[in-house]
Amino acid sequence: MQQATINFTAQQVRARVSLADKVRGLYRSVNRWLDARSAFYSRIAEFEVTRRVAIRVNLVTMAVLVVIAAVETAPVAALAAAVSAAWLMYRALEKKGGQA
Repeated sequence: MQQATINFTAQQVRARVSLADKVRGLYRSVNRWLDARSAFYSRIAEFEVTRRVAIRVNLVTMAVLVVIAAVETAPVAALAAAVSAAWLMYRALEKKGGQA
């Protein structure tokens, strides 16, 4: 029976990459993608729109639709929720040192 020996050179050995480096790279990659120009929304708006702005606009639209549905079904609860949200934002801005 013959023994086989495997020799690795420095170029063949892969460098170890830490999980933190991979997460950092993924974070940068996602941020680059979000900051890229959205062709569809830029064409509609006729000015430069990034994917991040497009996603935020869509989220706000969805939130408004949810609020409309909540007001239709339970106006008193919706009013209480709106007052609570306004108070929480006021307190958060006050603690942060922003204008309230």
